[in-house]
Amino acid sequence: MKIKKVDDKPMVIHTKKKAKIHMHEPKKAKIKGSNIYTVQRGPKIASAKINDTGKKKSYRKSTIHQAEKKEKEPSKFKRNIRESNTSIKTKNTNLHIAGRTGALAAGAVTEQVEGGQEVSQAAYLAYEVSRPVTGTASRGASLFRKKAAAEAKRRIKKVETGKKLAKKMGKKAASDTAKKVAGDTTKTAAKETAKNTAKETAKTTAKAATTAAGTAVAPGAGTAVGMAAGYATGVSIEAKDVKAANRSRKIKFFLDKMKEQENQTDSVVKLVKDLIVKKAVLWIKAAAPIIGLVLLLLVLLVVIVAVPVIAVIAILYNSPFALFLPPLESGDTVQTVTSAYVSEFNRDVNTKVNEHTGYDFGELVYVDYEGMDENPSNYYDIMAVYMVKYGVGDTATIMNDISKGWLQTVVNDMCSYTTSSGTKDVEETDADGNVTTVTKSVLYVNVTLKSYRDMISVYGFNSDQVEMLEQIMSPEFMGQLGYAGSGSGGGGGSPGVSSMTEDEINAILSGITDSRQKAVCSYALHRVGYPYSQELRDSGNYYDCSSLAYYSWKDADVNISYGGATTAAAEAQGLDEAGKTVSYDEMQPGDLIFYSFTNNGRYKNISHVAVYVGNGKVVEALNERVGVVYRDVASVGKIVVIGRP
Repeated sequence: MKIKKVDDKPMVIHTKKKAKIHMHEPKKAKIKGSNIYTVQRGPKIASAKINDTGKKKSYRKSTIHQAEKKEKEPSKFKRNIRESNTSIKTKNTNLHIAGRTGALAAGAVTEQVEGGQEVSQAAYLAYEVSRPVTGTASRGASLFRKKAAAEAKRRIKKVETGKKLAKKMGKKAASDTAKKVAGDTTKTAAKETAKNTAKETAKTTAKAATTAAGTAVAPGAGTAVGMAAGYATGVSIEAKDVKAANRSRKIKFFLDKMKEQENQTDSVVKLVKDLIVKKAVLWIKAAAPIIGLVLLLLVLLVVIVAVPVIAVIAILYNSPFALFLPPLESGDTVQTVTSAYVSEFNRDVNTKVNEHTGYDFGELVYVDYEGMDENPSNYYDIMAVYMVKYGVGDTATIMNDISKGWLQTVVNDMCSYTTSSGTKDVEETDADGNVTTVTKSVLYVNVTLKSYRDMISVYGFNSDQVEMLEQIMSPEFMGQLGYAGSGSGGGGGSPGVSSMTEDEINAILSGITDSRQKAVCSYALHRVGYPYSQELRDSGNYYDCSSLAYYSWKDADVNISYGGATTAAAEAQGLDEAGKTVSYDEMQPGDLIFYSFTNNGRYKNISHVAVYVGNGKVVEALNERVGVVYRDVASVGKIVVIGRP
């Protein structure tokens, strides 16, 4: 047996060569001249040979490209549309190929590389992760473009539809009108046909145009509707834009988070801020017309409410009733200036009385005064007359030099005095207690205070001015100036209206047995609440104190006038001289009580009278602000004479 040795043949160990990755280099372009470039291709193989077959050589097409031809507008427009439809693509070529070829293809590519399986799986996973993002971005952009194009087409289609509808309806109207009057061949029928056709066409066209384009036919309201519709459309488009922008912003944030940590530039705070800002801007734009409308309505409301109020206030301040409004300026007012002028007048009068140079004493006399004031005053009358005379169409409540001069004139016209002299027997008691009568010389200072009714004829007031004067001097207005009047129990009411009920009157009359006394008291009680007026004392609707007494007894067929006069002093003088007086304790219902409150130059200085109705009660007319009242006799004052006609 022959044994062969293998030592002669050297052992060869086969090793796997290191895998080489062949990478494809992209074409490189170099610019050599204006609008000319060349392409440099990959490296040539040195061993490569050109087969010369003896045939005609073939050459590659030239790599030198000429300048592009200028495209016409239609072609350029189509190219732009085509390019705009191109989807968003990623440039990660190797990763894209690895993902699409699947695990087998990835394994084939990376099987020669150590750890190739892991690389393949990672690439596949990365592709699967990035595919929704890239696909969403591409589909989002495409969807946005499609929606924008569809919206534009819809608007164009709507306008075109409107035009077509208008044209169609116009033709239909013309056809219907023509059919309607087809039988008429006269000139009148032709004119009517043309008229109807034009009317129907215009009507239909206007309606269709308004429906399609939102154009208002009627001026004013139509314009406003069109503006509102346009603004609403703008807000709707703005909302869509904001929604798309927010979606893009979220995608941008997500893509940023896909990057490595050190390369990330976005944050949740920035995202939230951008989203909130866009929403806020959209809300402000949407709410701007509403806010503006609300502000406009508020302004209009203020104008509607304020302007009439301001106008009324302006009218009042330029009328006599400004006397009862707050003053427009600080400082002097009508009240303070009038009070100062009246006080000055009273000081002059009292100075005359107290000095009485050349006389034994002086005496103040309020000429023909009837009333219950110890110191009569026409202070309120002066203000009322001043406001009516100078406050119509002028702001008389502003106390400047001119208005003060006007007021001083009124005071001078309504307040005056004269002096006269006389003698008077005065009883004097000496140290021993003996009483003697001495005649003294007297200086009389005769004061005349005119009422507001006296000034009606002096200033020649018309009916409107008289009406305003009466209103100002009414108890309601005088009460606002602080006048409380004197006395109570009735008040100045409406003319011809009593403030006492029949039951109240009958309860008082039930205790009177004498028919004449009952008639007097019944008349007086039925006048409680009537207004006071010396000028209208004989009208039956107004009374002063002496006219109330006179007409109460006249109703019982008794005349108490004296020498044709019916003043309180004249009535008292007549009864006193006729011996028809009684004492206080002897009073019976119907008796007349005469009072004296100040010197007035009349009989026993009597200035007031009241009708006694029993049970310690009297009925009397007090003054302009109070009227006829029913009250206690004890509250009246100084009694001079009590007469029983």
